[in-house]
Amino acid sequence: MNNMDFLTLIKEKKAINQAAIAVPMALGPNDKFTPFRGLLDTENPDAVIWQADAIADDFSKEVIWDQVKQGGAQAVDEGDMSAMKKAAMKAELDKAHEEFLSNWPSIQQQIIQELLQNAKQTANGRYLFLSYATKAEGGSGEMAAADQAFFLVSTLKAGGSDFAGVYIPSQLDENLQGKVREAAKTAGVLTIQTQVLADLTEATLTTAFEKAEAAGDDFLNLEISAAALGEYDVSDIEAILSDLSNKYADKVHLILTLTGQLNKETLEAWLILPSALVTLALSGNYQTPLIQSTMKELGWN
Repeated sequence: MNNMDFLTLIKEKKAINQAAIAVPMALGPNDKFTPFRGLLDTENPDAVIWQADAIADDFSKEVIWDQVKQGGAQAVDEGDMSAMKKAAMKAELDKAHEEFLSNWPSIQQQIIQELLQNAKQTANGRYLFLSYATKAEGGSGEMAAADQAFFLVSTLKAGGSDFAGVYIPSQLDENLQGKVREAAKTAGVLTIQTQVLADLTEATLTTAFEKAEAAGDDFLNLEISAAALGEYDVSDIEAILSDLSNKYADKVHLILTLTGQLNKETLEAWLILPSALVTLALSGNYQTPLIQSTMKELGWN
């Protein structure tokens, strides 16, 4: 599946006033992937957003090194030997750490290949989006900024055309965001810029589109809380967004991600607004801190 297919899909859906539907897949190393896949086949959304932060941190550099180190350090501490001998053995461990760090890129490639294989099999032929979100962004990731970027770049290199799009983490600095964009471009993967908006004035919305275009991103993902949307007259927002969507028609596609628990009123408002993609939880078992409302309760399956 390539990104051109996804652009074609949203174009076709737009013609009949519909949006594509995506569900987040935030499964950790102890979760069972099969029930998710089974439900995915029943509910049948168009796309799966792989929240890699739910699983990648369990295979981070620090975690893997700790596992390697534990065995060695324990043997040293428990051994009946002189302090000098212990010190010499600890020095050996330091040397082993250096070696581990130099081998880390190839170790990580193998880990990524396995995680990716799992994600692809679970998505089962649907469009797959790559995402890594920190706790501050509503995910569960705790990797440092440079490690996040390295993980995304490595995953894009490994997965390439397996992904329809990648969410650029909004809290990375411009330089690191640039590295992720570059890797996406090389792999032919669409880029999605997320902006969290507290207000929906014409000036704020216009600036959001300008920023996405300036960065060369394919999608602008406006993350808005259900509460913030409730403070505005929907027809006003619809008019502004329609104008902007038309103005940037072939440059930037709009995604609205409504976060939190949506009520009937918010949902109806959302349906009026232009959005290429709508993100809902697959079921109550698969809610995330940001995506609380499910496909079933909104009757969209």
